[in-house]
Amino acid sequence: MKRFLNFTALAMAVFAIAVTLSSLLTPMQAVPAPILLTQNVNFQPPDVTAPDNRQGGTHRGEACPKDLSIIPLIPKSNDGLTLGESPTFFAYVSPSSTQVEFTLQAPDEKGTEVYKTTFKVDKPGIVEVSIPAIGDRQKSLEIGQRYQWSFSVACDDDPSGNYFVKGIVQRIEPQETLKNVLANPDPMARAIAYAKNGIWYETLATLAQMRRLAPDDSEPRAEWRQLLQSQGLESIADQPLVQSFE
Repeated sequence: MKRFLNFTALAMAVFAIAVTLSSLLTPMQAVPAPILLTQNVNFQPPDVTAPDNRQGGTHRGEACPKDLSIIPLIPKSNDGLTLGESPTFFAYVSPSSTQVEFTLQAPDEKGTEVYKTTFKVDKPGIVEVSIPAIGDRQKSLEIGQRYQWSFSVACDDDPSGNYFVKGIVQRIEPQETLKNVLANPDPMARAIAYAKNGIWYETLATLAQMRRLAPDDSEPRAEWRQLLQSQGLESIADQPLVQSFE
């Protein structure tokens, strides 16, 4: 009887060892690796008709101070796309204490004024102007229409002596595939999608918002710098975001 018990105990021990070894030798189930965002904000200019270029959209009156500078943040073509009814426009303005007027005009023969605002720049840097989404001052941008906008500074009683820069904005309807991508809650993923599809104004606005929300994060700053450099705006790529206006 004692021998039988010893044999039974030995058999159970061998079985336990075999089960343990089997579990150790069985391959572990693979754990999916986290998806890493390895793409960059690489702006792809859309195929649009652009009669003006950035240099051609700039005028400086003789009475304007030599140190006055307004550089619009726009693509090389001077023509940018938006998906929104009320996009945000960016420009570098120097020096401080400069009174600037922003105007948005409709694409009709009279150049009907859609929106206008005046603001004072406290210090040199990049300012942004957002078209109010609600209110009697604002008219939604219509899809497919090309609107002209301008930043200007009055340097003389004669308007021809003003300093101004001009650009074009055109609102388009996004394709369903782009809509699906833009549902991603990650702002960097949306910025990449905007840039890939040539949507300039939202690419810029998304990166600007990321910079404001996380000023110590180097990634949005690096992507912002790369975006501006790609469009010949390297001279202001490291300028601070100083003020927002409506």
